[in-house]
Amino acid sequence: MSDTHSKKRTWVKDLSAGADLEECFAVRGVDVRQRRGGGPYLAVTLGDRTGDVMALVWQNVDRLRDALEPGGVVGIKGQVQRYNQQLQVVIRHAESLPAESVEDEIFVRSSAVDPAVLWKQLIEFIEEMSDPDLNQLLFRIFSDPEIEVLFRSAPAARSLHHGFRSGLLEHTVSVTTVARMLAQHYGLNRDLVVAGCLLHDFGKIWELEIGASIEYTDDGRLIGHIPMETLFVDKQIGELDNFPAETRRQLLHILLAHHGEYDFGSPRRPKTPEALLVHMTDNLDSKMAGMLEAIAAQGSDDEAWTPYSRILERHIYRRQIPSQDDDGE
Repeated sequence: MSDTHSKKRTWVKDLSAGADLEECFAVRGVDVRQRRGGGPYLAVTLGDRTGDVMALVWQNVDRLRDALEPGGVVGIKGQVQRYNQQLQVVIRHAESLPAESVEDEIFVRSSAVDPAVLWKQLIEFIEEMSDPDLNQLLFRIFSDPEIEVLFRSAPAARSLHHGFRSGLLEHTVSVTTVARMLAQHYGLNRDLVVAGCLLHDFGKIWELEIGASIEYTDDGRLIGHIPMETLFVDKQIGELDNFPAETRRQLLHILLAHHGEYDFGSPRRPKTPEALLVHMTDNLDSKMAGMLEAIAAQGSDDEAWTPYSRILERHIYRRQIPSQDDDGE
C-alpha cells in the first residue's frame, strides 16, 4: 500500500459509485458466507469516523481473511459499487496495518460537544444535590482521577447509540438533564434519580475499550456493565460511614433495573418510581439519539428514508419540518 498520509483521505461519507479506492479503514466485523453456487465469500464492515460501509471479498478469500481482523485497521484496494440503493466496496487487495502506525481518531468519531463542558455539567449535578449521603458517594466516585479519564473518553455503546468517543459522558448528561425535570414534575426523589442516572451506565468504562474501533473487553463480555457497576457502587457505599440502608437498597435497584425488562438483560424490572423513571429516560435518550443519528447519516437530500436502523428495527423518515425556533428570528 502507498503511504495513506501522503494524500487526501477518502472518507466513507465521500465514497461514490464507480470510483477506484485505495485507502485504510477500521474493520468493524467480518462474516464468512456461502455463494449460491458454492464457495465462500467475505462480507466485511469497514469504517472510519464518518460512517461504515459494507465490503465484499469474492477472490482470494482465505488469504485476505487473515488481513481482515475485526478491531484492526486494514489498507485496501478495490472499487465502490452501488447495489440495492446502497454503496458497497469490492475488495481486490487487503493488508493489515501495524497498530503503532494507526491514528485512532481517524476511525472513531468524538462527541460533537466538548467533553470539558459535559464534565463540568456532570459535576454541577452532584454539587446541586441536597442529600448529603448521595452527594458524598458521587463525589467519592467521580473525583477519582482515573475514573475521570475513563469516563470522559468512553463510548456508551459499540454502535447502536452514542457509539463514539465521550459518548458515555454525553449520554449520561443528557439522561440526567431530562430525568431531573421529570422527577420534579412527578414529585419523586430528585437526588436519587440523579444518582441513578449518573451511575446507570458507569460500568461501561470497563465493558468497552476504544481504539481504532470500539470493542468489548473480556470483562465486558463475561460480566457486563450492570453487574460491574453494581458491585463497584456497593463497595464504595460499604466504605462510607452510616450510609442509609434504604438509600443503598433503592440506588442499587435502579442500577439493576435500568434496562427495564429481562429480555433486554435487566437483572430486575423497575419496582420503584425512581427506577422506572431512570429506565424510561435512558430508553428515550438512546432511541432518540439512534433516530437522529440515522437521519443525519450519509444520504442524498432527496432520499426520504434512512437505511434500516438496528436500534429502532425500522427505516426512519428523513424529511423534517423545520422548527419555528430555527428561522433565525
